[in-house]
Amino acid sequence: MAAPNSLLRDAREATESRRVPGECMARSELADEVNRYLFSVLHKRYVLDRHQIARYERGEVRWPGAAYRAGLRAVLGAETDADLGFTPRKRAVVRTVLTDVGEAPSGWHPADVLATADEMTGEDVALSRRQALGAASATAGAAVTEPLQRWLAPVRSSFPGASAISDVELVGWQQVARRFHDWNKTPTGSLARKAVIAQLNELSDRLKEVSEAPTTRPAFLVGADLAEIAASMSWDVGLHRAAQRYYSLSVKFAKVAGDDTFAALTLASFARQCFDIRQPGDGLELVQLAQYGTRRSAVPRLRSLLATREAWSYAQTGAVQPFHRAAGLAEDHFAEDPSGTGGPVGGLDQAELFGVLGARWRDLAVASEQAKQARHAQEYIGRALELREPGSVRNRAFDLIGLARSHLITTEPDYACDLIETALPIAADWVSGRVGEKLRDFHKESQRFGDVPRVRATRDAVRDVITI
Repeated sequence: MAAPNSLLRDAREATESRRVPGECMARSELADEVNRYLFSVLHKRYVLDRHQIARYERGEVRWPGAAYRAGLRAVLGAETDADLGFTPRKRAVVRTVLTDVGEAPSGWHPADVLATADEMTGEDVALSRRQALGAASATAGAAVTEPLQRWLAPVRSSFPGASAISDVELVGWQQVARRFHDWNKTPTGSLARKAVIAQLNELSDRLKEVSEAPTTRPAFLVGADLAEIAASMSWDVGLHRAAQRYYSLSVKFAKVAGDDTFAALTLASFARQCFDIRQPGDGLELVQLAQYGTRRSAVPRLRSLLATREAWSYAQTGAVQPFHRAAGLAEDHFAEDPSGTGGPVGGLDQAELFGVLGARWRDLAVASEQAKQARHAQEYIGRALELREPGSVRNRAFDLIGLARSHLITTEPDYACDLIETALPIAADWVSGRVGEKLRDFHKESQRFGDVPRVRATRDAVRDVITI
């Protein structure tokens, strides 16, 4: 029998009814208030009822959907899901999947991870560009999020091999991964992606032979790094399903390596892809999974980065107040360690923080239909541009295009054109990937000003470098 969720019940009983002053909020009223709140911020009708609230309070459901959790937090004034007694379904996985102490859940044992990596990389190296594009569409919903919940299971992995990776071999693999990181900062296209996948295939084949040793888990972390790079490159060339598979694989490698921070960063990158393809609910689930999994270990920079991803989901759905809360937390956590003494985390420096939050303010302006929010976007992205390192070419292009799009929202097309004309020379080498997609967004959004000669000329210049 499930243990009752007393925290949720206590929170409800501590909340005064709006219908009957002096009484606590009834289950039916709580359900109605949650539905009303969700409609106000998401513009979508939900059908939570008193029977479902009762199931939550009885503990039969310990991890409601992201929307219902957000609504319950808002109505009951809770800061976190844990304050309402909600914990990810992973807790159940720990009890039901682990049959022997020390064994990983099915699919997460080192041998399973390596078998998956071998199959994926072997197929992808031989895949033609046309075949890859044929399978480019992303999956959504439970198929994306539920398999990754097993990351939370506290298990110890065993390695059945008989050999060990030498220190020299490990350093060599780590250097290869660093070179691919540098390569990923250049407009290298599909050739670089296949090279990364081939290296991941070779490393996975080598790891099948290893036993427990000081170099074993660091070598699996290299596998996580290569899989994350492959995911990023796949996403950049529009192979979204492949990107999803490699992000999931990276989390599994990181699980074997015992590096929760790396796994959380990969989940954050995976969430970013979800936002890019307009799946904010899936992205929020992945972010909350990362937040829960690192709730005791996360350094301020990681908490800040994850808060920016949470804000991203709210921005896309026009949830103004939740966005303000998450964006504020991102800045607060960053301020706890502004110099980054806890170490670099996901490339989040001051410029990246401002750039990411600025773009989210723009998203919020569009989704909430509140043009005034775009002024915040202009302020934040402007500060990001001032702070960007000269070598951050792609990020600078993103900033300029994002700033231009924000000026379209505030009906300043001439200034938007100035920014795009500044961006085009540095964006030209990147138009086959996400930079090109953002230029297409500008071209589409600027159409309403198409009768202005200056805008028409700028749109023509954009069309000259991208395929519309």
